Amino acid sequence: MDMPQVSDVIRTFFKEFEQANNAFAPDRLASLVSDPLVGADPNGVVQAIAKEDYLSGIVQSQQYLQMLGFQYIKAVPIEEIQLSEHYVLVKTQGTMHIEKTPGQPIDLVHNAAYILFVKDGKAQIVFSLTHEDPMKMLQEQYGISLENLT
Repeated sequence: MDMPQVSDVIRTFFKEFEQANNAFAPDRLASLVSDPLVGADPNGVVQAIAKEDYLSGIVQSQQYLQMLGFQYIKAVPIEEIQLSEHYVLVKTQGTMHIEKTPGQPIDLVHNAAYILFVKDGKAQIVFSLTHEDPMKMLQEQYGISLENLT
């Protein structure tokens, strides 16, 4: 079976997205997301969030994630499906690497799908669909939550 092709534009986009998220850098994320950004979670909750609110949430989540031992995320595009001239569906495999206790790393693997608007070689996320909740996975599989830390 052939591996689905992922274009250089999409690979580059997700590398930038990953780096901006790992740096908790809203200024670097701003050009990568639409306004508003629409998302759906594993429970069927759909919401549109203003870009400004999304970006401020990135900064607010930094302390919380670092308390959990957050090290980095990886977002690897594994399949790209052209939906129209400018819209692309991208399936990704994400990994959140956490090391609350030194020498005891935890990799939370979770899949997501994104619809990107691509024009002139630039991409922006307009819709994200998360298939798993990494924070719920961390609590259910490892018993780690913010409540346990405070």
